[in-house]
Amino acid sequence: MTSTPAEHLRSRAAWVILRVLLALETIAGGVLLWDVVVGFIRAADEPLTQRLSLLLAVAIWWLWIAITLFGALRGRASWVRGSALTIHVLLFAAATGVLQGILGPMVGLGVALLAAALIGFVAAILARPNLEQGSVASGETANG
Repeated sequence: MTSTPAEHLRSRAAWVILRVLLALETIAGGVLLWDVVVGFIRAADEPLTQRLSLLLAVAIWWLWIAITLFGALRGRASWVRGSALTIHVLLFAAATGVLQGILGPMVGLGVALLAAALIGFVAAILARPNLEQGSVASGETANG
């Protein structure tokens, strides 16, 4: 094989789309995390365990997406694809819940989450790691 999958136009475009989408999700997640922190402080009369569990869940989720974005920007490692696939499968589940009315009539949010989930899933499938990275990791040379 003379060219690596990362040299293919479709794979390069998928990496760009995946990076942009992860960046947007990181920004939106930061806004959501800020809202949860403010709500955590304001709801002092609510049980601490419930507030703390929500805060930790959102913080871990945001950190996961930010680390995946960092990995995508740095090295396009194979774990980024698996992480992005998992994130977008879970985002699809969240979109389904929103569209079913769990948060009330928020169809616009549900459709936006669904679009992000589908685009991110397809981009993660099409984005391929470099052949040289996999060969070097296994001790092989690029020529043989």
